[in-house]
Amino acid sequence: MKKYSYEEKGVKISRREFLGFVGIVSAFLWTGVYTMTDLIVDRTKYIKMRTAGLYQDDEKQAKRQSHNNQSLLNMYKSLNFQPMSPLAEELFHTHYIDRSIL
Repeated sequence: MKKYSYEEKGVKISRREFLGFVGIVSAFLWTGVYTMTDLIVDRTKYIKMRTAGLYQDDEKQAKRQSHNNQSLLNMYKSLNFQPMSPLAEELFHTHYIDRSIL
């Protein structure tokens, strides 16, 4: 009967080196995830602060309704177009994007 001989292949890195490498990689990944989370929280905080500032500015305005604002109506008359005309839509109207869920 033949004798079975088995030789293990040589290991390129030891178990200790492998665990060190995995530790370094996971530290880099964790740092990246933490940084991204921090950026998202900061972004949300700044958006909320900006929104609060805009609302405060709106409350201070005497005329907050454009259809009742005489200076805006005079501007429409001087430029010879109506408030809901395509040109007015293109120049003055804002398209809003819902960013309540960030």
